[in-house]
Parts: sequence; C-alpha cells; structure tokens
Amino acid sequence: MKHKIMILGALMLMMSVTSCHKESDGMLSYVYNDDMAFAGAKKSYAEEFKVFWNAMNSTYSLWDYEEACGLDWDEHYRVMLPKFEALDTTTSKVSDEQLKKLMEEMVAPLHDGHMKVSFMNHATGNYVKTGPGIIRNEERPDFMLTYFVPDLQPYYDRQELVELKEVNTDAEEQYKRIMNADGIGLSWAQDKQKELINKELPTGAEATTLYHLDRLIAKLEELQKKYSKVTQKTIEEYNAVVSQYAFLNVPYLEPINTIFCENGIEVKYALFKDNIAYFYLSSFSLTPYMSAESINKNFGTDKQTMELAKQVNQTYSAWFQAVQRLHKEKKLKGVIIDLRSNPGGLVSDSYYLLGSMLPKGGFQIGYTRYKRGPGRYDYSPFMPSTIYTMDTEHEIVDDVPITLLVNCWSVSMSEATSLTAKQMPNARLVGSRTWGGICALSDATDFSANYAGHIGVENTTPVYVYLPMVAAFDMNKQSLEGVGIEPDIPVELDEDQHNNGHDTQLERALQYIRGER
Repeated sequence: MKHKIMILGALMLMMSVTSCHKESDGMLSYVYNDDMAFAGAKKSYAEEFKVFWNAMNSTYSLWDYEEACGLDWDEHYRVMLPKFEALDTTTSKVSDEQLKKLMEEMVAPLHDGHMKVSFMNHATGNYVKTGPGIIRNEERPDFMLTYFVPDLQPYYDRQELVELKEVNTDAEEQYKRIMNADGIGLSWAQDKQKELINKELPTGAEATTLYHLDRLIAKLEELQKKYSKVTQKTIEEYNAVVSQYAFLNVPYLEPINTIFCENGIEVKYALFKDNIAYFYLSSFSLTPYMSAESINKNFGTDKQTMELAKQVNQTYSAWFQAVQRLHKEKKLKGVIIDLRSNPGGLVSDSYYLLGSMLPKGGFQIGYTRYKRGPGRYDYSPFMPSTIYTMDTEHEIVDDVPITLLVNCWSVSMSEATSLTAKQMPNARLVGSRTWGGICALSDATDFSANYAGHIGVENTTPVYVYLPMVAAFDMNKQSLEGVGIEPDIPVELDEDQHNNGHDTQLERALQYIRGER
C-alpha cells in the first residue's frame, strides 16, 4: 500500500507540474502535417503565431546571433501575441493586406535571408507570405533587378569581343521565342497562313493546310491571351497543341520539356580582345549539364532537350578551355564570373567555377554549425566549411586577377562563392552588397537528423516556414546572415548607360583587371 501511495503521489505531482501548459511544445513535430501541432492554427490567427513562435524556438539555427543583434524572442512573443489575438476577435473581415502587415512586423527582427513564412488567412482562404529578407532589402536601389540579365551583344557589335556564346534553356524563354521570334513558330505559321489566303487557286492540299493552320494559330493566340505569366500549366497546354499539329512541320514548333520550368539555366561565355575570359550563369544549376550521363539522367533523351543541354555544356566548356589554354600559354589577362541576380542552387557547381581554378582537395571558405536538439541553443561545434574543387588536372589560376560581379539578388551559393573569392588573394568582388542569405538549405526529410529545416507543409498546413538547415559563418566565425557580403569594389549599375550598351559594373571589373585599381 505504501508503494501504491508513493506512485499515486508522483503521478499527481507530474500532473500538477504539466498542468501549467496546454501542451508540451518540445514533443510536437512541426515539420510534418501533424494534427496535434496545427489543429488550433486552422481556426485562429493567434494559434498560427504560437505555432510559428514555438516551432522557431526549437528549429531555428541562429538564436545566439539574433540575441547579439538585440532580439529578445520571449519579449517578442509578449508583444506580438495580443496583436494576433485581436485579429481573432475583430468583427470585420481580416484582409490579406492586414494579415501581411502584421506578419511583416513579426518577422522583421529576424535575419535569415532565405526564410519564407506563410500563414493561412482564415477569412479569405488565401496563403499570405512574407520574409525578413524581402523587408531588409526592398529599399535598396538594385532591389528591382530580380531578373537582371547582362547584355553582351553591344560589346560584340563594337568588336570588343572575339568570342560570344549564349544559351538559355528556361522553359519560359523557349516559349516566348517560339511565340514571338520572326520566321519561326507562331510567326512562321502566320506568314504561311497569309501566303495561302492570297493564293487565287490553292490546291486541295494547300486548302487543307490552311484549314489546320487557322486552328493552330487560333489556339496559340488563345494561349497568349489566357496566360499573362508562363507557368508549367502553360507549357503543358502548349505541348498538347504542338503534338496535335505536329504534322504541319512548323519550324521550331517543338514540345518544351517541363523539367526546364524549374531547372532551366542561362549561360554566357565571352572572350574580350585582351584575353579576359567572362562567364555568366543565371543560377547554380550547371552540374546536371556537365556530362552525357547526367544529361540523360536529368533531362531525358528527346532531340530538342538534348540539343539545348549540350549547348549549355559547350558554352561552359568554351569558357573553361579558354581559361586553361590562355593561362597555360601565359596569355590570360583575367577572369570575370558574373553572379548578378543569381539566386543560388547546387553546391556541386563550385567544382566548375572557382573550383576549376583552385588546387585539388577542396577549399575552406568559413565554418558551419548544425542544430543538434530541440533546445533553443542546442548547436553543434563549429565545423570547417569547404567548397568542391576540380579533382582532375587543371591550371591553378592564382597569378592573374579574378573578379566576381554581384548585386542585391546574389543569394545563397552566389554568396558562398563570394566568400570563396574573399579567401583568394587574386580575387575581388565588384558591384553591390549581396542579399544576406548564406545559411544552407535542405529538404524536409533531413529535419529529424538536424532539428532544423521546414516548418509545416507548404500550401497544406496553416503555417509553413522555409528555413535553413545549416548556419554558415565566415572565416572569423561571424555570421553575415541578413547583412550580406560587401564588394571590394563597390559600383552600382547605371540603368541608363546599360540601356545604351554600357554595363557600369562589368566595365569597372574590366578596368580593375586592366590595371586601373
């Protein structure tokens, strides 16, 4: 009996201790669509905030950094919760704009540059999204350059270049070219239609061709009106039309592989007359194009796709071979790698860029740290962070200037590459400060091992947060998250001059390489 009383007493003590909390947040899984974690958030704005605060408390990788920047996370809870509770009790309909404004106040003190936060607006049924990176950078002069692409044609026209190769595999660009370029696709079909209409005595075959051309053109023009923005759905409907009218043999009216909706890339190689080798890539998506095996694996084997993928490989190879050949001949004057408006991507791409000019065996650029438990400060020790470098024989380019062009929208792997340049004595950053999103990302499947990553399921749970898995630091073990990397040679892009064929950031890099330091 004495033992039973002691056990009963212990149970009562446990109940009294835990009764102060509605739930044990440390035991909830916020990475999956867990009913217990998200039940309240399906109906309440205040509960959405609580999910966000509690999940961040256990999965965010930068609490010591945020604290050093002046953020008191517990006080932030006390300030923000009543504001979300007020949304639950208001008698008027909560607009998306109203919710977004409050969410922006909620995330503004945080520094993670990748973070994307989504709350369901129960009043409208819409997901409302924001992130601290947007808030921090939207007042910058180059914020509007999200989709900036350098124009090298004026330099070629002025005969400043001896070589120029360009290719773009992005599905939207392929679609626009087919729909808008003269002499191919829709334009060719319209010209053929006019030619057949003007025939006084068309043959039976010509009349049949005209009949089908009329319908093809109508469907393509309908697609143009239907979709102001090109999406995967646009490409799928376009492909259906192309397949239906393939027998017309319209030049370049070919199906577009939908894989290029997400994995398209634009690359440019140019060689200036004084042997400065330039390379631009729109995103770090180069690795899948770098061998016949990976092309087959990632893009399939249809003729059009294979041709585009090979052109990417050939464009990169032209730059790499020029650097290798000219350096070996002691004729290489310098290298420019253009990462402006490059949002990042595959870590393995480092092998082909700066890694192709550095020694074998990897190259340390800073330190990383993982989340190792649900506690706010459960972090791993600092570990060296290294990039891939080319493991085959290649020239080590450490005796001529290398410049990286960067801007506000150079993010993630663009910033890791910028950190690499900072450790190379012959490399310099030219342009404007980078975004400030350096911490590494992962899929949600890595959450259980690293206690960090996604919160919720996008467009499914009422709260979703896209978070880094790994905290990244420079060689001084300082975080640059939310701050970005300052260029060694600051210069803004003059849009008026750019429209007139002069890229002020590119030309400043050229000046530096040519000795105008």
